[in-house]
Amino acid sequence: MLKPFYIIIFLFTTGSFHAHAQQNLSQALRMQSLPKTYPVLKTEEAIVIDGLNNETAWARAPWSDKFVDIEGDFKPTPRFETKVKMLWDENYLYLYARLDEPHIWGTLTQHDAIIYHDNDFEVFLKPSEHQSLYYEIEVNALNTIMDLMMAKAYRIGGEAIMHWDVKNLKSAVHIEGTLNNPNDIDSYWSVEMAIPFTSLGTFGRSPTPRVNSFWQINFSRVQWQHIIENGEYKRKKENGKLVAEDNWVWSPIGIINMHYPERWGYIQFVEHIDKDSYPKSQTIEQAAWNIFYLQQLHFAGNNRKYSPRLETLPGFEKILKPQVSGIKHRITINKDKTFYKSELLDPANHIKVTIDNFGNYTISYEQ
Repeated sequence: MLKPFYIIIFLFTTGSFHAHAQQNLSQALRMQSLPKTYPVLKTEEAIVIDGLNNETAWARAPWSDKFVDIEGDFKPTPRFETKVKMLWDENYLYLYARLDEPHIWGTLTQHDAIIYHDNDFEVFLKPSEHQSLYYEIEVNALNTIMDLMMAKAYRIGGEAIMHWDVKNLKSAVHIEGTLNNPNDIDSYWSVEMAIPFTSLGTFGRSPTPRVNSFWQINFSRVQWQHIIENGEYKRKKENGKLVAEDNWVWSPIGIINMHYPERWGYIQFVEHIDKDSYPKSQTIEQAAWNIFYLQQLHFAGNNRKYSPRLETLPGFEKILKPQVSGIKHRITINKDKTFYKSELLDPANHIKVTIDNFGNYTISYEQ
């Protein structure tokens, strides 16, 4: 039974905004898996960034779950295994990724080239729950880096800030095999990075995470089918078009789009590994974003109008009803129903979240 209260406030506004995202209810349903979690162990040992995981500290760090298809478990298991480890100290987030690969190749050597045109490994980082700002780092087997900053996701009007760089990033690639040699079978390539906290910080906030604090993070592997032409690897084409790449990720999104930071996994910066945990805000945040997704579907199917009541949203029974149990909800909507703002309150954890049809999102902790 739905327990939240509703207050419907009519405002007089003009214009509307609808972000492009999931297109139907089946896609929204696929976006309901719990995000992955990983405890990042603090280390006092110096980590040499050489593409290897030789240090004792790496032996103490657990492997992540194996990567799956970006759309989730209903898709085939990836052909090649991928997994990561992470560590941290006062200055860096360290990561080590191993990508099994029988044919290791790469062509791009210019910084900020579109690295996913090669097979690549990608890191997505969102350090603050209070900001929409996030970062992306891509690397290929040649250790060529593309890095960018997003003020907000593409689907809600964000644009890539390509001139931004991860200042003082350290990265290295190790190849167990031979690069760009189609005459043998390779084993794997690995990526090791030290990502400086100071390069991800914002004014007025300490760049080093607090012990037991959370970040949102995800990893992606883009894998192309290939042919060998004149002794060189080429991306495979059929009927003159490139065969679509595979997208393998640590924490599945549900649709083929990595730019859903609210669907990424969580890392927790710990001094001792106990058990995986989620931030207290995870449930209310997921509920807020599901309201956003389902309002978009309602908008598309109801003459470009949003709903003043959750119960009328498509997928309410399957998706929202169990999530909003015990959560209070208030909606502000204008007279012609082209604008809404939802406010959710979790009394048990004293957390308030707001979200509107523009994708503007806030979270606060009430006393």
